[in-house]
Amino acid sequence: MPDGSRIRYADPGAPYVEWTLRYQSLSDTEAGMLDQFFGTCEGRLQPFTFADPLANLLMWSEDLTQPAWEASALLQLATGVADPNGGLRAIQIKNPTSADLGIQQAVAVPGWYWYTFSVHLQSQTGISLFRQAGGLTSEKSYCTSNSWQRVSLTGQSNTTAAEVTVGITIRAGQTVTVYGFQLEPQTAASTYKPSYETGGAYTNAHFSNDTFVITTTAPNRNQCALGITAR
Repeated sequence: MPDGSRIRYADPGAPYVEWTLRYQSLSDTEAGMLDQFFGTCEGRLQPFTFADPLANLLMWSEDLTQPAWEASALLQLATGVADPNGGLRAIQIKNPTSADLGIQQAVAVPGWYWYTFSVHLQSQTGISLFRQAGGLTSEKSYCTSNSWQRVSLTGQSNTTAAEVTVGITIRAGQTVTVYGFQLEPQTAASTYKPSYETGGAYTNAHFSNDTFVITTTAPNRNQCALGITAR
């Protein structure tokens, strides 16, 4: 303004995330697949889905009341329960019915990737973790205890589905306390990362550049770097 003051407004569409992926010791086949995918996207032009390998793909990992989670209306949720880190961010889930009930979240990521779904549990009864993709279901049951323990389900599905659903099943008449749901595109659970209104799955990612350089360092050995941006 003429007097030197400023008027500023937030632009909610402006923030974005950027990654630089550096690859080394790629075989000729692997480098060729990256080059082909880059060509299919026409550089920066076409969008693609990117699952951040270091992030929690789930939204609202500590708030099961959010719309991202799909739960039976018969389940009873109590928040503000003591968690394994000394806080009050755990949730107690009670199934007062005579049937098994579940709570789950669907994530728009390729169903054929390797994923690890994990959660901290405290319960006197058993509980099951499940993963669904393209009509295929993988499930694993655990016998829990009064002490906090972190359980996980790892695997991949032979499907072309573009969505993965993960969740837990609470047995009839049972109560369980949960904390820190996490889904990651890895073959083992990493350190828990809380998530909120956004997860690590980006369905509108783009390459940062229109050029892609692959450098051959030895026979059947290549290296390159790719920039990716997403909002």
